[in-house]
Amino acid sequence: MGYPDIDRAREGQSALRRIVDAYAGQGGDPRALRRVVDVCRELAEAVDDDYCRAKVRAVAEFAAELLSWGEPRARGALSGGEFLRQQIRTALELLESRLYSLEQRRRAGQLGRPLFAEHALKR
Repeated sequence: MGYPDIDRAREGQSALRRIVDAYAGQGGDPRALRRVVDVCRELAEAVDDDYCRAKVRAVAEFAAELLSWGEPRARGALSGGEFLRQQIRTALELLESRLYSLEQRRRAGQLGRPLFAEHALKR
């Protein structure tokens, strides 16, 4: 049994990953930026969770810098673009983990059992 809100969020997360991975890094891409903004808005509305919204906000901010005109400034040994891609990927991975946790909590609640077995906590 799926959860429509979590499924929508996962679709948005995948779309964001595709947009960021497809960006060649030569100058700005206003069309991709508009798409990121739209997908982030949809994703933030999909799941009622503050942590998810914070990660989506981070993705939107990093993507805005990445996809705007001009080369982002370098951070240490990484180019600005690579640093921003890394930050976006990290936020998307954390979002994916949170969606998994939310889904598992819902499933555990529907089964009427605690999320973690008591014996696992005693170890």
